[in-house]
Amino acid sequence: MEPGQRAKILGRPAAGKTGTSSDYGDAWFIGYTPSLLASVWVGFDDKASLGKDETGARAALPIWLYFMEEALQDTPIEHFSVPEGVVLKRVSLETGLPTLDSYQETIVEAFLDGTVPGEFENSRKK
Repeated sequence: MEPGQRAKILGRPAAGKTGTSSDYGDAWFIGYTPSLLASVWVGFDDKASLGKDETGARAALPIWLYFMEEALQDTPIEHFSVPEGVVLKRVSLETGLPTLDSYQETIVEAFLDGTVPGEFENSRKK
């Protein structure tokens, strides 16, 4: 399971980024919700290796998840607000263009207002 997918365990909007040094000497995860940011670093003061495959997703993310579950317990679920001048559009994974076609794999992308590429397409064959 991808690191971002593992954060779904929180049951609320969250975002973050893993990191790992090339020699596995450091691993980290920095993640946040709309009102709380936390960072976890795992490593040794003497720069010793954590061991092969000890990545941010494997070594740091579980610690972050444990902390966030405790810290956010009994707090209301918050959603990220969309900044002024930014629009969210559903786009086709295949073409990257906005679509209304429910038969395509899509994701939601953020664009500066006025920069959404092309018109809505409908790539479903009739």
